[in-house]
Amino acid sequence: MKLTCIFVEDETPAMNLLKIYADRTPTLEVLGFFDSSMEAIHFLSENPVDVIFTDVNMPQLTGIELTQSLRNKPYIIFITANAEYAVNGFELDIVDFLVKPVTFERFMKSVNKVFDREEKKKLGGVNNHNEIENKEELEDYSMTSIYVKESGKVIRIDFDEIIAIEGLKDYVKIITDERPIVTHLTMKKLEEQILPKSKFMRVHKSFIVGLRQIRKFDGLDCYLELQNKLQIPVGPQYKEALMVKLKPVN
Repeated sequence: MKLTCIFVEDETPAMNLLKIYADRTPTLEVLGFFDSSMEAIHFLSENPVDVIFTDVNMPQLTGIELTQSLRNKPYIIFITANAEYAVNGFELDIVDFLVKPVTFERFMKSVNKVFDREEKKKLGGVNNHNEIENKEELEDYSMTSIYVKESGKVIRIDFDEIIAIEGLKDYVKIITDERPIVTHLTMKKLEEQILPKSKFMRVHKSFIVGLRQIRKFDGLDCYLELQNKLQIPVGPQYKEALMVKLKPVN
């Protein structure tokens, strides 16, 4: 048995990797690769498929909006750099959620989940073929690190190692206990797409801090003192949200 599928992904490196994985999976019959959700919707209007692999953070129409627009939903597998989208995905009854960078082993696990659902559907054990059986599956998607490029090298940084991040226009300086790492990223992308909000918070237009790194917040002079005694300014517009996040007991 083969599953017909399409891939919706606007990042070329990610799409190229998915093409390699699809070629290595004889149980998948790929009907199309799309870098636009709108193109995918047009194709799906005339070509039903069994599975859609889609990035969440797409231009024009997000993967979530794409899923919501479908009347007869096939199996949906989300792909993204931000694990926090997993909660939204489960609310939409997706089959699985792949966090970038996606390994072939994890990709195959998603494909096998679809076959498991198909088998249960045939046996009458699943009313909704996209039903999530156990929301503890969220643990599979929790990101603990990121990979960044620096001087031609790819470096892994654990979230717990990040003390603060300083914005430098089109670059950021990631401050760790070991050393600062400068890489080509924007604060906006880090804040909105990559860093888990449970661990990080933007406190200034130029700074994001690791919440576990905070030792003291001076509300009068508006600055934070972090574990390495680094002092970070707090912008007035972030002060109230920071107090809510810190949850002082008195």
